[in-house]
Amino acid sequence: MSKIYLDSVCGCGCGCSCNIWIAKYQVTEKSVIEKIILLNALVPISEKSAIMISTPITVDEAKMLVNRAQSLESYIGHEVTAKLLSQIFGKEISVNRGMYTPENYDMAVVVRLKKRLEKPEDVKSIKPDDIELLLVRYYTKVDVVEHK
Repeated sequence: MSKIYLDSVCGCGCGCSCNIWIAKYQVTEKSVIEKIILLNALVPISEKSAIMISTPITVDEAKMLVNRAQSLESYIGHEVTAKLLSQIFGKEISVNRGMYTPENYDMAVVVRLKKRLEKPEDVKSIKPDDIELLLVRYYTKVDVVEHK
């Protein structure tokens, strides 16, 4: 089991919020990422003792993650969204309507459109500013220790 200590400041003493530091560290410091999961909705964890940490990221940060990932797992169920992501990331993003179940240490990028598309062809007018991105790190096997 992993022990995760949550406090109002990061353990490194830099003064940032602990959850943002953990998530941003994964974006900026890790040179190779084993796997990135692409989701079009936030997936909750059903385990009794689990933590999900998320932080907003930019399109450029998401591109960096996707490019550093050794593998991509797409759970993007909408064809138009998959095409948009393929254009943004410069990689083929497949449509997958399967069920994603978070596993310990999974890292996911959640992509959501800020507005609903009226017609599939409206994807041509979507710009990076029209999407929201979250970096999510799943910890499904944790021992939560109260900090005093």
